[in-house]
Amino acid sequence: MDRKNIFNQKRNILKVMNVLTKSLAVIMLVLSVGFFSGCNDDDIGENYYTFRGETIGQYIEARPERFSEFEKMLELSGVMGLLNAYGRYTVFLPENDAMLALYSSRGKSSVEDFPVDTIRRIVHDHIIRNFEVPSMEFTAGTLPYLTMTGRSLNIQIQSTNGGYNFVVNELSVIRNRDIAAHNGIIHVIDKVIEPSDLTVVEAFSQDDQFSLMYQALIETELYQELLKIRDEDYVIPAEYADLPVTNNIGSLNVVPQERLYGFTIFAVSDDTFAEHGINSLEDMAAYAATVYDRMYPNDSGIEDITNRRNSLNRFIAYHLVNKKLPRHLLIEAYDNTGSNPTESHSVKSVDMFEYIEPMAPNTLLEVRTLRDNNEYDVFNMIPSSGQAVRLVRDNVDNDALNGVYHEIDGILIYNEEVEQMLSSKRIRMNSASFFPELTNNNIRVGNRRGGYPSERYYFPRNYIERVDVSETTEFGYFNSDDRFVNYQGDEVFLIGMYEFTIVTPPVPPGTYEVRFGFVATGNRGAAQLYWNGIPSGIPLDLSRNAGHASIGYIPPGSDPNDPEGFENDRMMRNRGYMKAPASFRVINGTWYGHSTQSARQGPSALRRILGIYTFDEAKNHEFTVRAARSGEFMFDYLEFVPVEVLEFEDIY
Repeated sequence: MDRKNIFNQKRNILKVMNVLTKSLAVIMLVLSVGFFSGCNDDDIGENYYTFRGETIGQYIEARPERFSEFEKMLELSGVMGLLNAYGRYTVFLPENDAMLALYSSRGKSSVEDFPVDTIRRIVHDHIIRNFEVPSMEFTAGTLPYLTMTGRSLNIQIQSTNGGYNFVVNELSVIRNRDIAAHNGIIHVIDKVIEPSDLTVVEAFSQDDQFSLMYQALIETELYQELLKIRDEDYVIPAEYADLPVTNNIGSLNVVPQERLYGFTIFAVSDDTFAEHGINSLEDMAAYAATVYDRMYPNDSGIEDITNRRNSLNRFIAYHLVNKKLPRHLLIEAYDNTGSNPTESHSVKSVDMFEYIEPMAPNTLLEVRTLRDNNEYDVFNMIPSSGQAVRLVRDNVDNDALNGVYHEIDGILIYNEEVEQMLSSKRIRMNSASFFPELTNNNIRVGNRRGGYPSERYYFPRNYIERVDVSETTEFGYFNSDDRFVNYQGDEVFLIGMYEFTIVTPPVPPGTYEVRFGFVATGNRGAAQLYWNGIPSGIPLDLSRNAGHASIGYIPPGSDPNDPEGFENDRMMRNRGYMKAPASFRVINGTWYGHSTQSARQGPSALRRILGIYTFDEAKNHEFTVRAARSGEFMFDYLEFVPVEVLEFEDIY
């Protein structure tokens, strides 16, 4: 069956399920109108309201003395129909005084003076579609939900006499919050939300405390790498036109609506540079040469600072990333996956690590946790000295149209000490971290919003730059709630007689055991795995869990002669397999025999040892998968383990 037929067959099933889901939803909506019509309509306290028997649109229309100006914008933009329809929305609703202040600031006298496109953008800046976001989900920093314009909202918590206020994007105070309607939640604000239309380079240029780094960004011409906003040529293929739909368990099947680019600058202030004796571009170039001419002696004679192999160019590029990474997406969001905020997918007694690929060629940046003091966002920590770079916490999440910048308290460098740190430890890379598109388009698990058990994304061919997918492959990404024992609650998946090649992030030179992490279920297929084009053992049957005789898993603690399961570990290694790490778990363990204690305790999550490989230099590698039997394929993570630490490796 070809790729189109595979998808169309699946799509027809989803159409039926979607009709049933919508029909049920209409019935429930009608019933709920009757049930709630008798609810008390009085306000409770200063900020909270009880449930009202209205849609968001009806709530606004019924209060012209407060919201008539925004109502006009909703009507002129055509959005009022959405807010009166079945669905789920969060609306940050400006009062009339806020709207009049907006008109005055833009030299207008009424809403009719604005072009329709501008009105629509203003309205979309105030609405989160498909998700209800109560104030209990507000924490200081960027919300993991985008507005209808695809922009982030930043929340600040402001102390007041006897309480606190939430402030959106530093200026808009929430006056009344958590007003519940049939189709969502309303938060009333005292100032119109006006996100910056500046690119990250333009926004960075206006922040005087980073003038030296901005100068270097311009002189090296690296700023040109940070200008893209969206792929204007991206068109959703016809076979995906019916998405999004919900499937038979209420999960959402989606195709990306656009293809956005995003960038992050780890910004070093002029004051921090001065602490390192750097007060000019010449000082910076001299400092960079002491690091990168030593790391790359063959390039030490390159004086053109626009050359990507020049030392100053590498120095600045190591502070740049081609993903838009608000602070919570550096590592914390992946550590706190799951729908229950009081429980976590991660085992919180174990440090977690995330690996980011900067724009400096063939380098890695490590971000880690320190469980001893519950600290996140620790960059390139050297264990022997404790030396590390950290965020300046009161100057993060500086948002722009296509990126974000954070101030850091030191200088990031990729030197011999950092490379030695990386090449002497187990590096575990989640599959989603390979692809900037997942982060930049609000897809990766850290961006998953509540309300759906899971989201399954289907990607048109060429949407993901670092993967080569055959015509017979349905390629996608799945993020879930608490039912699956994935490393970070997500996975890359393939369907059909698939074939694909992924380009991995660069790995430092050394000799490594390379492993592939996956979860076995009955609907998986079988595949031949390749590393850099060379077959890795016999085909892998992903439908066999660890209890199969060919793998030989015995649950730790079940054999009194092997209470920790270490002897069983050795037997499994001889067959090319390992138990999953004990550093993550599933909260709802009723699916596929998952264990709520740790992934190591269940038979479904496994690691397949691909082999031992020597890398003579830091560079990218190719991981290829070809179907040997049709079915699903899932890719959870890769591990690179230096052979010298194998004997001492822990179970986490």
